[in-house]
Amino acid sequence: MYNIKAAAKILDMPKVTIRSWETRYNAITPARTESGHRLYSDQNLEDLKWLKIQVQENGVKISEAVKQLHASRKKFVKTAAELPQSPEGSIEYEKQIEELYNAGAEMDSERFQYLLDLNFSMFHYRTVFFSILAPLMVRIGEEWENGTITVAHEHMLSHMVLQRFTQFFRIFPTSETLPKTLAFCPSGEHHQLGLLLFTLFLRERGYPVAYIGPDTPLEGLPELVRKQDFRLACMSIGHERLLPIAHEYIDALTAVKPELHFVIGGRGLGHLENTANQYYIGTTYEDWERWLEDTQKSRN
Repeated sequence: MYNIKAAAKILDMPKVTIRSWETRYNAITPARTESGHRLYSDQNLEDLKWLKIQVQENGVKISEAVKQLHASRKKFVKTAAELPQSPEGSIEYEKQIEELYNAGAEMDSERFQYLLDLNFSMFHYRTVFFSILAPLMVRIGEEWENGTITVAHEHMLSHMVLQRFTQFFRIFPTSETLPKTLAFCPSGEHHQLGLLLFTLFLRERGYPVAYIGPDTPLEGLPELVRKQDFRLACMSIGHERLLPIAHEYIDALTAVKPELHFVIGGRGLGHLENTANQYYIGTTYEDWERWLEDTQKSRN
């Protein structure tokens, strides 16, 4: 995601032109931060670049170019009547989830990206990540496990969703007063959705987080933690069989940095007691806020 200054530089366009095409002609709908600042996606930039070519090189009026752009987009969007209806009624964002799932099932990456842009323009980014993308990725994982979609589908969609997370990770400023943080899944854990969401939670609050990702080998981590002065390590595990492996990581990293603290989350935890340097966190946003509150109290 790019602010308007960066977008103008990339496109070699005046900021006033970008705003005019957006507000007067409804050419694009950028996302917004909580403070109201515009954020332009890669698709927004592609659309603006296409419009610029039509106007400057092909002599098309901007109003007509925008009409052509919107007409080309309509073929990628299904109407509500075309979507499967749930017999028990729909959840709040079922339509958005179903549209994205259908685009992914058809391996239509352009439509998938367009729908993501549309959702980010319509809803707060936290709503998109937690209420649309999270249940979507859970469904994709389930459909892959039962053979409805292939591993190629799962990899393509996971890659595009990961791109969106990393774009937002770069948006939030970090604080030098907060502990430098490492986020990873230990070896054998390939599911990273929960870790991505928790990393977004931390980045929103100014934590400088280095996101490594799933299936991270232990080799090299102790040296990394020692050299880079990490103070907090976040791990996610989805099954209790990985708990012994997680504890191996904790022991190895604590050996090189005794003051390192750990936050361990995921559905594979069961009921574990917190220790002086280990906090076993739940899977809900409320659980994460509770951990943060406890952390702040202990720091004061």
